Amino acid sequence: MSDNLRELSELLRAGLKRSMQGSYERRAPAKEALPALRFVRRALRAFVDQEPGNAQAWGLLSQAEEALLDYQNARSALEKAINLEAKRSTKSLKRLYWLREYEAKWEALGLTPEQLAELGLYLEQSLAVSPCDHTMAHTDIWLGQLGIADPTTVKAALERRGAYCDCEVLFNVARG
Repeated sequence: MSDNLRELSELLRAGLKRSMQGSYERRAPAKEALPALRFVRRALRAFVDQEPGNAQAWGLLSQAEEALLDYQNARSALEKAINLEAKRSTKSLKRLYWLREYEAKWEALGLTPEQLAELGLYLEQSLAVSPCDHTMAHTDIWLGQLGIADPTTVKAALERRGAYCDCEVLFNVARG
C-alpha cells in the first residue's frame, strides 16, 4: 500500500472512531468528525481518479461515503472494489448487501439523513414548547417548511417505521 493510501486509511479510521456511529443503521456522524470524514472522502476520490484500478482505495472510499450516509456512492464504490478484487471476499459481499438495503430504506423514506437529523432537532424544540398531541402536527409543519411535494408519502414511510405521532417520529425514527 502506498504511503498516501496508508495515511488516508489511518485518517479514515480516526474519523470513523470520532463519528460515534454504529456499524449498522448509521445515524449522522458526530459534528466533530465531519471535517475529517469529508477531507478523507475528497482525498480518496482524487486518489481513485489517479489510480482507478486500486481495489483497496475504492473500498476505503466506500467506507467514507457510508460514514457520511451517502449509500448510493458507498455502494457504487464498493461494487468497483469488488470487481477489482482478485477473489471476492464474503465480507465485501455482505457489506454490499447491507449498503443496498440501507440505500433502499433511505430512498423509501423520502428524506436524506441530514433532513431526518434536522427534523429530529425541530421536533425536540417543538415538543419542548408544545407537548405531543398524538398527531404529526409538528412534522406536517416541518415538511411544509421544507417544501416536500408529497408529505403523505414521507408520513406513510414514517408510519412504516413505527411513528404515528410527533413524539414517535422523534424517538422511533429520528433518534432510532
